[in-house]
This record gives sequence, C-alpha cells and structure tokens, in this order.
Amino acid sequence: MNHAKKTSILGLNWQQKYFDERLAKAISQRFELSEVLSNLLSMREVSLDEVENFLQPKIKTSLPDPFELGDMEKAVSHVISAIKENKKITIFADYDVDGATSAALLKRFFREIGIDVEIYIPDRVLEGYGPNSAALLNLKKNGTDLVITVDCGTVAFKPLTDAKEAGLDVIVIDHHLGVLERPDSIAIINPNLLNEIFPHKNLCAAGVSFLFAVAINKKLRESNFYHPPLEGDRPRVKEPNLLNLLDLVALGTVCDVMSLSGLNRAFVAAGLKVLQQRKNLGLREICDLAALNEEPNSYHLGFIIGPRINAGGRVGKSDLGAKILSSEDDGEVQEIAKQLEILNKQRKEIEVQVLDEAVRALESNPLTRSATESGLDGFSKNDPVIFAVSKNWHQGVIGIVASRLKDLYGKPVAVIAIDDEGKKGKASCRSISGIDFGCEILNARASGLLLEGGGHAMAGGFSVLPEKISELHKFFCDKMAKKVEEITAQKIAEFDIALDLAQVNIDLLKELAKLEPFGVGNHRPKFMLRDVIKVKSNLMGQTQDHINCIFSAKNSLGFSGNLQAVSFRSAKTLLGEILLDPKMTKPMNLIGTLNINSWMGSEKVQMIIEDIII
Repeated sequence: MNHAKKTSILGLNWQQKYFDERLAKAISQRFELSEVLSNLLSMREVSLDEVENFLQPKIKTSLPDPFELGDMEKAVSHVISAIKENKKITIFADYDVDGATSAALLKRFFREIGIDVEIYIPDRVLEGYGPNSAALLNLKKNGTDLVITVDCGTVAFKPLTDAKEAGLDVIVIDHHLGVLERPDSIAIINPNLLNEIFPHKNLCAAGVSFLFAVAINKKLRESNFYHPPLEGDRPRVKEPNLLNLLDLVALGTVCDVMSLSGLNRAFVAAGLKVLQQRKNLGLREICDLAALNEEPNSYHLGFIIGPRINAGGRVGKSDLGAKILSSEDDGEVQEIAKQLEILNKQRKEIEVQVLDEAVRALESNPLTRSATESGLDGFSKNDPVIFAVSKNWHQGVIGIVASRLKDLYGKPVAVIAIDDEGKKGKASCRSISGIDFGCEILNARASGLLLEGGGHAMAGGFSVLPEKISELHKFFCDKMAKKVEEITAQKIAEFDIALDLAQVNIDLLKELAKLEPFGVGNHRPKFMLRDVIKVKSNLMGQTQDHINCIFSAKNSLGFSGNLQAVSFRSAKTLLGEILLDPKMTKPMNLIGTLNINSWMGSEKVQMIIEDIII
C-alpha cells in the first residue's frame, strides 16, 4: 500500500487512510465482498462481527432498552399519571430541525394514543434558546400542568426553578453537554449528563425523544391501556406503530450532525425507508416543492429538507417547522410549505451577505487578535480561534455562516451577532475534528465570561456581554491554540482508495451504496483517480462559478469512454484556473467523491472534484 504524501493544488499532503489489510481480507472472504468494499469497511474499523449489521442496519437488533437511560422510569411514570389525570401537556422545543422533529414526533405519538398536546417554540430573536421564565410562567397561567422540554433545558437552571415555584412540572429531554449541577425538574433524560452511564452518547434530541416514546408505549401496553375492559368508559386505543416516526428521527440526526454509527445508523437507514413511503404530509409536501423525486438519502435530509424546516426558526416564525411536521391537515401543510420555501430563499440571500461581510472583515486584518487591542473589530483569519462580530447580522443565519467560515479556514469559529441596543451578543459556534468547542463553552461559562451557553463537541452557542468579547476570545485562544496549531500545521488530508479510471463504473457505485447512509462518522468514500487527462472543461451554473469537466485515462487500455466531473464553487480559485486552462494537458490525479448522475433515464458515474495533484 502506498502511503506517500503528495502535495496538491490546495497545498494539502494527501495520503491513503491506514487500514488493517488482514481484517479487510477476512471481510472479503467471509462475506464475499469486493476488495474495494472490504478495504472501506476495514477503514471504518468495522469488525467481522459488525459487518452484517453495518451493511444492513436494523432497528430490531440495534434498539437499546430505553429504561437504561437515567430518570427514564421516573419521567415515564409521571407522564402516565398526567395522562390518567387528564393533565394538560405542552412540548417546549428548540427552534432548529432537531427541536422541530422532536416536538413533532412527541405530538404525533401522543395524538395516536388519544392525547392532545400543544407545542411551544420560543422566538429566536425575542426569547433566545431554551426555556425562559416568562414563557414557562405564561404556559402555567394558560392551563399547562406538565412541560416536556426537547433539545433544550439541561442548563436552564433559573427558568426551571421559577417553574417549580409556580407549580409547573417540567421533564427535560436533551442531548447537550451537562455540568455537575442539574436543573430543578421532575426528571432529566440526557445521555450526555456527566454522571450518565447510558452507552449511546451520540444521539440527537429526536433520537432521545423516540426512546422516550418507546418507553411510554411499553408501560402503556403493560398497563392494558390499549385493551381496556369492555365495561370501562374509555374507548379502545390502537397501539401506534412507532417505526412510522423514524423519518423524523433520521431528519433530526442528520441535521444535528450526529455521527452515523451504531444506533444512529439504524435510525437513519430505517427513517429513510419511512420517508420514501411519504406518510408524513409535511415531509411529502416539502419534497414535492423541492422537486425531490428520487430515492431519498442522507444528503437530501441535510441539504434539501433540513434547510427548509430550519428557515422558519431562522428568518420567519419559529414554530413553522414543528407545525408542518406534526400536521394532518392538507391545507395547513401546503400553506406552511410555501411559506418555508419563500423563507428559505430569503435565508440564502441574508446568509450570502453576512458571509461576505465576515470574510472581508477577517481578511482585512492580517494581524492576529493578540497583536491588536481594538474593541469589536480586529479579529483575523489568522487567529487560532476565529471570531466574526457585528451589530448588523441576522441571528438566524449565524450558525450557517459559522459553518461556512469553519470550512473556509479550517479552524474553530464563533459568529457573534450583537443586538440593536448593543447590550448582548448571541453566538453560534462550529468546531473542527479534534477540538471540543462545547466543552470550552462550558468552561468559559464557569469562568464568568458568558451569560449562558452550551453545546456539543462540533457545535454550540452562547450569549455574552459585548465588553467581554475580547476577553472571551483570549480565553478560547489560550485554551485551544496549541491543539488547533497541531491539527492545521500538518495539512494532512486522507483519501480512502486510489483507483484507475478503468475500475470506475456503475457496478462499483452500486456496491458502494451498501455503505449508506453517509454522513459524519461514515463519510462518502474519497477516491484518488490516478493519471487522468482533461479532455475539455467549461463553466456551468446560473452564476457560472462551477466547472464541468470531461476526463479520459492516460493509458486507455481496458477503458473506453470518459468520466464526467464537476468542481463546485471553484471558478475563481487556483483549482478552477487549472481545470479551465486549455494548455493543461498533462496527466493529473483527481481527489473527490463519486456518485451516480441520473438524467433522462440514463445513469452515468460522476466525480465531484475536491482537489488535484499534478
């Protein structure tokens, strides 16, 4: 195996991922799989015992006992008592996709067992993230007896104390990192509490909410809820098929950037099958408006459906996502889907403007922050932790902009939008692999630098006083600089498999589909295509910033035909210059992913180019 490093156009040292060749051979022999697929499974550290479940993940064999989660028994008993006593239940959710899917999942479950629950989602700008005292007290005043928070609540200490004092019961369902202190609540179900021993740490809130529904359903079944005595005055309720809710779990899992391994892999694989059945009216309408008419995969969840659900919470009404996902009213669903489509277009326009302003500010400051002493400006792309700050930015897009900046600079990023009065900055953070931003946010909070904050390793958020921003930036840089420097200095990038063009065909791509669903923790395989020659190239797309290319093999022996390839957003880059240069005729190695491009009934292999080595 060749592990030699090769420096690319993007300045990266590409090398093939290490894998256990003996394991790969054993996988190939036992399961009669190709060398390529067996090598890819070995790279993903899938053991011989796990191969079958990895290639065909099943809920039946993957689902844990939900009562292994701390406080589950307590929470379920409380909910069942509330049901029996006809108490009013409200779901209090976060405004992102994970919050919307969690809320919709629980509303659908309760509706199927004959219980009508309400959903409350705070306004991103006016109320901010998570439970707030005013909203909880207002819910109590309007007759709510029990609030179930989803995707929030783990660190909402004061609001939950205020709720308890007002006589409002609260159950917390969350997955964000906790601290040693626990909020004052009936129960807190969170696999990421510091003292929690539940092994499935990587679930999103929708995944935890599904386990909560499974647990309630089990207790109801055991208590004869679904088959009451005929003389009872309660009508018979048919036991729901909870697997029909897995399209929502899959959507929440992918959009909250959870690792697609273990239980999550089973959730997403099963959820995509449910999505294909088009049972959820809201999801069906969104797919139709987005002209999604192919078999759905994790890409569609993350980049087609997710952004539309998110658009309501970002630039419109925060409850639109949860409403459309939980509605059984055709008219309501169609109306909301149209609104979300419009809002998503607005969100894209705002995002482009904010990203452009952030990049210009970061590029105009060559000095690192430690070398400048100015107020809110002066942050640089050269800082180990990047801060982008402005008074004029819409809070609804700062998460997406943080993600784009992280991809652009390869460093942890916090994008901070300061409110119009200049009293508070709200931030969204994104991290790089190997840096736990969520943990450092909790450390900053404990050090008195934040008003509030939390998150997980790859993403988080916080609120901060504007006058503390410089000190906070120094805190994060001091904590993370050494590790960031180590990670970025190496400039090592890895591909999975090196292939000749003759090995690339539809059959190979169909075999690779066995590795789906792709996502964090199970990325679409990255290939190096050796010794190819560019036949032609041209600009494409509405904005003419993408490049379409045709390549052939340097040595065409055993290979007839060409390979189509696309390089996105590269027209004005060095990579684009080389691809468009008519004089560039020498052999090159392409780095990128492969997919099947279906058009007018024909299928062709297409490469998405990420880098080239000449």
